[in-house]
Amino acid sequence: MTTNDFDRTARLWLDDGPTQMSDRALQAALDEIHVTRQRRAWWPARRFSSMGIAVRVAAGVAAVLVVAFVGINLFSGGNGGIGGPAPSPTPTPTPTPTPLSLSTGSAPSSLQPGTYAIADPFLVPFTVSVPAGWQGNIGGPYAVWLDRTSGSGGVGIQIFEKVYADPCHYDKGLLNPLPGPTVDDLATALASLPGVQATTPTDVTLAGYQGKQLTLTAPASFAGCTLSPDGYLIWELPLGARNTLSPSVLDRVWILDVNGQRLVIDTKESPGQTAQDKAEVQGILDSLHIAPATVTPSVTP
Repeated sequence: MTTNDFDRTARLWLDDGPTQMSDRALQAALDEIHVTRQRRAWWPARRFSSMGIAVRVAAGVAAVLVVAFVGINLFSGGNGGIGGPAPSPTPTPTPTPTPLSLSTGSAPSSLQPGTYAIADPFLVPFTVSVPAGWQGNIGGPYAVWLDRTSGSGGVGIQIFEKVYADPCHYDKGLLNPLPGPTVDDLATALASLPGVQATTPTDVTLAGYQGKQLTLTAPASFAGCTLSPDGYLIWELPLGARNTLSPSVLDRVWILDVNGQRLVIDTKESPGQTAQDKAEVQGILDSLHIAPATVTPSVTP
């Protein structure tokens, strides 16, 4: 076959040749796309000095798909694409409650819902959050009281050493000797009170501090008791305030060691107390944040 015959035959083949791409050619084009996608440049990784129609079609398909892929990534902003990762949403900061000053005095004052900072004159600084319908005051260096303005429920935070020998018989006076200075000493003394049903003291952590927890339950009747004018006495604070119980009342007590300072937290639960009252008391306990004590005084006058 002469050169002219070859050229003529080639032109006829190109004019009448295949117009569809074979599976193998299509796979080659897809392979080319895969290779190109992994490279930093947009241009195909390979160049062809001479190609037939089928190869041109395959290369054209590859180019179109590459451009489409690049365009999608540029405008979609998808992760890992050329357009870069989508910006992460900025988290909304949690507002920090502003500590308030709890008023000092013998009479409690109504409190607005919020977080209160308790410090001087109380010896162990702490913060606490209260809901609506509560009142409170700092009763000096040794006590803070929070109570509902209506209904029942309250939280006391106190420092004391004096425990009564027999709540039913006021004339027996205080325990002699008084409980020792440790958490265990006070827990044992309260659990051993006659006439009071007490649970076994158990290890507990409250507001980040370890201690003991027990529950005292007053008898249903005080018949036969010789009571003080204040009632059924359990303990007494250094400046004279007393903790008393009414019939059938439960007094849940936490005794904590706050860096060497013994701190007592108690909540009273009366018969018929509503679930909402209980939930509010528990919410106050959960909100407590106690700072280390700065003073460890002898509370005995």
